[in-house]
Amino acid sequence: MSEKLGHLDFIPEPNDSRILSAADPLLRGHQEGFRSVVTGWEPVAPPQSPLTQKKVFTGPLPVGLFFIIAIGLSSWWGLGAFLGVDNLQYPDSEWAFEQSRIRTLQQGKGLDGEGIHVCIVDTGVDLNHDDLDHMNIGFRDFVSSSDTPLDHGLDNHGTMMVGILVADGHLKGAAPGVSLSVAAALGEQEGGETVGETSLVAKAVEWCWKVMGADVISLSLGGMQDENATSGKEVEDAVSEALSKGVFVVAAAGNDGGFTDDGLVSSPANVPLVISVGASVEGGGVWESSSKDTSTTSPDGSPREDPNLKPELIAPGHDLISTAPGTQYYRSSGTSGATVFVSGSLALLLQAFPEMSRNGGSTTNSCIVAMKQALMDSIEPEVSGRQHDDYFGYGHLNAEAWYITLATQQSSNPC
Repeated sequence: MSEKLGHLDFIPEPNDSRILSAADPLLRGHQEGFRSVVTGWEPVAPPQSPLTQKKVFTGPLPVGLFFIIAIGLSSWWGLGAFLGVDNLQYPDSEWAFEQSRIRTLQQGKGLDGEGIHVCIVDTGVDLNHDDLDHMNIGFRDFVSSSDTPLDHGLDNHGTMMVGILVADGHLKGAAPGVSLSVAAALGEQEGGETVGETSLVAKAVEWCWKVMGADVISLSLGGMQDENATSGKEVEDAVSEALSKGVFVVAAAGNDGGFTDDGLVSSPANVPLVISVGASVEGGGVWESSSKDTSTTSPDGSPREDPNLKPELIAPGHDLISTAPGTQYYRSSGTSGATVFVSGSLALLLQAFPEMSRNGGSTTNSCIVAMKQALMDSIEPEVSGRQHDDYFGYGHLNAEAWYITLATQQSSNPC
């Protein structure tokens, strides 16, 4: 009997630690996908089981689909496979906020993102959770035209991303004081795959800044880089336009690291001024499925140069706990969550230096360049003698060091 139960997680109930709740990591099982087992959440594998190898799809793909979380890509887009997410009770991922020095910045500088507008493009959001019931958000449903906030995603991926950013209850997010908009542009489809049309994702990006006035757009999603595909370019073009107007864009690097890694971060994380984010584990190592990038040229053919080498950095993304439907919490791993940690850090920095934000008067990409330079300069390289690494980027997110470097930069040479 004990052997049969050995894979379960046991979590003490908050009101009586003698009572344990059993959580089965194999509840839904790992569903294999194509290369789009790339961008968002990877299912938590039990300790005794290796991660399932991803398959690379080499045949023709339907045009205009955008894959979420780790399920196949080729000109498909996605967030990454968070299939098989654990359903847990009352845990947290406080280590991630401490490791990234976000808590230090919040507590030491009194920052919570107030005055900064963040827009998340995802599966939507379910606000019926105690940790999110303080939020009054802007919402647009590009999937079904609902007037009420809802989450179309399998396992509520968008709700998890929102929790990492703005939860204010049992969990406390990276920037709970921001103004928030959520665009639902991805939704569950036949076969349990969470996908969306690239045209809808592009429209959602435009809505974020043209209609809602976002300072930061957070994209825990991505598609395969393909110079012959027009669908990916549509999203890249929308992102590039936002960047040119002074809107910061943060995007997931992808979850296809390991033997199947094609050596490229996902699109639109490949766009030069986008901040591309890989995932780290507790203690500081890079998550084994975080995508690397060995490319030397940008999508437009120009050479990649500092501070725009990909990925730019890694941030906590392994075994993260966040909000789920009702009173539940989910645990999963991937570059999706890591992306939100960086988006939240950006919101704190823009609160401290509002002149760098679009709503603070910055309407070109000059402050984005300055912010990325400060990011690179603030990070201690992971590999001695090499400033950038294909997996680690410039290094680990350190929100406190980023703030200190930015303060020095802005006092002597403001953007």
